[in-house]
Amino acid sequence: MYEFFTTTNLGIILLTTGQVLLIVVPLLVALAFILWADRKVWAAVQLRKGPNVVGAFG
Repeated sequence: MYEFFTTTNLGIILLTTGQVLLIVVPLLVALAFILWADRKVWAAVQLRKGPNVVGAFG
């Protein structure tokens, strides 16, 4: 099994792809949470009434 990942081209490609995914996926998830938190903070800062509260014409 070890020889497959170290000697064949397909094994090296799979190993490299796995390593890249181990880095990229957590970064993307963290970025999604940061953006979600940022949107929540700025929504709380605005504190404006929406159309369901003030009616169709504001």
